[in-house]
Amino acid sequence: MIKKYLTIDIGGTFIKYSIMDEKYRILEEGSEGTRKNPEEFLKQLETLVLRYKTEVEGAAVCIAGFINPETGENTDDSVGENFRAYNLKQALSTAGDFPVILENDSNCAALGEMVLGAGRGLRDFCLLTFGTGIGGALVLDGNLYRGKHFKAGEAGLTLLRYSMTDGKTSCESAGATSALVREVSRTLGRDVDGIYIFGHLDHPDILKKYNVWLEKAALVTGNTAMLLDPEAVLIGGGICGSPRFIGDLQKTVYHMFPQLEDYTEIRVCETGNQAGRIGALSLFLKQAF
Repeated sequence: MIKKYLTIDIGGTFIKYSIMDEKYRILEEGSEGTRKNPEEFLKQLETLVLRYKTEVEGAAVCIAGFINPETGENTDDSVGENFRAYNLKQALSTAGDFPVILENDSNCAALGEMVLGAGRGLRDFCLLTFGTGIGGALVLDGNLYRGKHFKAGEAGLTLLRYSMTDGKTSCESAGATSALVREVSRTLGRDVDGIYIFGHLDHPDILKKYNVWLEKAALVTGNTAMLLDPEAVLIGGGICGSPRFIGDLQKTVYHMFPQLEDYTEIRVCETGNQAGRIGALSLFLKQAF
């Protein structure tokens, strides 16, 4: 008899879920809009768990935040209140009466790539995802490295510039894809999206904003590689659908850090939006419940 597992990727806009078997084959999948109200959000997830309660062996869940996988606590104040208001590991385990694992979404994406994607065969690699924010994860010596406070790999929180003038501080971090979209929209005086931007890079104002943003993305990527000396840096996020971006990022990183070209690859992630769910299930299957 095939064992089935409920895998859930909780995002700020959508909750995506799949029923998978032990070989990560998708037997069923779906998505629904993420409720913002904490009580409604919890009820939404409990309803999903109850729907499959009698069919699966347990649930593997990934979500944004600083997640203690043992306790289920999320200590990231930058995520929505709905993500932090309840201990989802405990609540969903109670609702389903089965085991639940809860892990950071970028960490799970890295594991998903190690199982079925661009991280196969690698022992040491980093993952950076460019989206609403910049997510990050580290796999060292074949194992996920979370850090003492479950914040390892958070490259998006690093600063590229810091100064103080007249008692006022000014700092700059690398902007995620959302920052590029905001800058271009402000320049054009109307709202555009990433697809529009990459389709109009021949526009001088758009290209200028893109190049400034690209340099920041390259600095984060190159600094991460220099600090950790991985075999590869994997790049994820919706922007990876643009061959132009990956080529530009590789060229810019290797121009800034020429030594990296000899020993650190910059690879595109391969498992798409299933990465987090695959990685979460890989963690679940390693547990001895």
